[in-house]
Parts: sequence; structure tokens; C-alpha cells
Amino acid sequence: MRLSGLGYFGLRTAKVEEWRAFAEDVLGMGVTDTADGIRLRGDDRAWRIALHRADDEEFGYAGWEVPGPAELAEARAELKAAGVAFEEATAELLAERDVVDLIHFEDPDGVRVELFHGARLEVTHFVSPTGVRFVTGEQGLGHIVFNVDDYEKTYAFYTGLMGFRPSDFCDLGRKRIAFLHCNPRHHSLAFAGLVIDPERPLRKDIDPGELFHFMLEVEDLDTVGRSYEAARAKDCVALTLGRHSNDRMVSYYARTPSGFEVEFGTGAITVSDPWPAVRAAGTSLWGHHRTEKQEGRNA
Repeated sequence: MRLSGLGYFGLRTAKVEEWRAFAEDVLGMGVTDTADGIRLRGDDRAWRIALHRADDEEFGYAGWEVPGPAELAEARAELKAAGVAFEEATAELLAERDVVDLIHFEDPDGVRVELFHGARLEVTHFVSPTGVRFVTGEQGLGHIVFNVDDYEKTYAFYTGLMGFRPSDFCDLGRKRIAFLHCNPRHHSLAFAGLVIDPERPLRKDIDPGELFHFMLEVEDLDTVGRSYEAARAKDCVALTLGRHSNDRMVSYYARTPSGFEVEFGTGAITVSDPWPAVRAAGTSLWGHHRTEKQEGRNA
């Protein structure tokens, strides 16, 4: 498949109003109301993140963009050849996502994957309530990270079928994290799974297929610092400021109203193919210390 990048994602939450304040004050995103919640805007696209009102806190869907109709037709053919069932979007779903065409299916962990083209571009430029300028464009919307049940099966699905390429890997104890790209962003998708003694139970509070964190990149370090101070004021810092060893991003992590985390950073490197995928000895060069409230949470 030929993917352009992460176009959008959706979450289900019982804490829509908490998300509204968090998105504006900490993340600097624009907020608009919808019939069942709110949408967050970070650039000239109509929306990037949707919050749907629900009883629980859970990941809803990931929208991966393709360049156009021809690439979506190719994706349909490849899914059929691989025996992966997919559904065509109804008129109601197309209107809700505000796209021209869309298909959806599930990955090996039950995560809903949407492939689409024709997202709506607003005629008014995005103006952040806190002056944030997000890095999107050809790099798409940041990245998302999950825990998975079967590392090898998930890796084969995303690289063999969906066309992601490895940027690098990191081994943490019995876990391996794969960082995958589909455009110049170092990684648009990452997932962690057990590769050493996978049959032995691992204490963790994130189930396979559940979102661990998502990332938003901004243009400068001062913007990260101001967001960090806003998160400190709300007592929701999960990991302190630090620099990652692979993409070299300087970032911090905040605890969202739903309980999972958002990474907010700047200065990540970009990649181009062919890219030599290495195995990092650790995730950070410095910093990224977990705060006392978040001790025990695993990637």
C-alpha cells in the first residue's frame, strides 16, 4: 500500500469537557463541537482528533491517508488478495469523517484501521489559542503507539501488507518496540510486544490493542516549554522533559483526561528510504523520568 501518513484518529471518552480544556490549555489545539463530542484542529485540515462521547475511555480508530482514488483502489485489491475483510464507508460515515472515500478493517489486535482520501481543507488558516505551530504537512499527524499481543503477526501486517518501513527497534526487557514510517516522519506508528518468553505473564496496565500514547510535534522548543508549564499547573506531567535516542525529539509526556499519554515535542529528525534500521539500547538519551503518580505504567 502507498500511505501518505496518519491523517486523523478518534477516541471514545466520558470526559469530553475535560478534554476540551486540556486540548486548548495544554496542547494549544482548536476545539469545535460535534453531535457526539468535540473535534480538535491543529492545522488547516478541518480536524485531526475526534473525541466521541461514551461511557469508557478507549481508542476508536486510526485514519491512514492515501494520495487518491487509485491508491485506495490498490489497497482494496491488496486486502482482498491477503484475505483481510474490509467494509466500504456509508454515506453517513463519509460525512462524519469529512472525506471523499474510505474503507475500514481491523488489525491483528482489533484496532480499527481506516484508509481514506480527500480530507477537507479549511479556507481559514488555523490559529492556535496558545500560539502553537504544529509540524504536519507531508509528515502527517504525529504518531500513535500501542501494545500488541503478537509482535511478529502485527509487524508482518503493517510492513508486509500496509507498506510501513522500519525506522528502528528498541528492546526493553522482554519487550521489543518497532518504530515504523510511511513518510519523512521518523515514525508514524510504533508498537511494543513480548519477544522474550512471551508465554510468561507480564504485569502491565495496558491491554493489547490499547493506545499507550500519541505524539504531536511543534516547531520550537519554547512552545514545548510553555506546554510543559501548563501541564505542570494542571498536575498532569507523566514524563519529564527529555530527548529520545532514535528520532532525537526533545519532548515531555502529559497524562490526558482519558488516562493514556500524549508526547509533546520538537526537533525530530526525518528519514528517507532506504533507511538503515538499528536497534537502540534505550529510548532516551536523557530525561523522560516518570513522575511519582505514573510509576508502574508500561509502554
